[in-house]
Amino acid sequence: MNDLSERLRTAVEFLEANGYAETDLEVARRCNIAPSSFCMIMKGQRVPTWGLLLDFCDAYPIDFWWIRTGAGDMIKSNREAELLKRIARLEEEIRRLKE
Repeated sequence: MNDLSERLRTAVEFLEANGYAETDLEVARRCNIAPSSFCMIMKGQRVPTWGLLLDFCDAYPIDFWWIRTGAGDMIKSNREAELLKRIARLEEEIRRLKE
C-alpha cells in the first residue's frame, strides 16, 4: 500500500467513525466511482485521479492538500466540516426517499 492509499484509508475510517459515511460503498457512490475501483485505490492497486481526490474532498471535510501530500491537517475547518456533514445526511435521506 502506498502513502496516498494509506491516507485515503485513514480518511475513510475517520468518516465512518464520525458519522459522515456508513460504508466504503457510500463514499464511492458520493465520489462517483465504482466500488470495486475505489477498493483497488484504497488497497494501493490503483492510483486515484486528481478528479477523484477533488470529488472526495468536496464531498467530505477532508483537506485536499493533506490527502495529496500528507502535509497539514486532515480535517477542514470545523464550520465547513459541519456543513458538509449536514449536506451528506440530507443527500442520503433524499436518496433513501427516492428508492
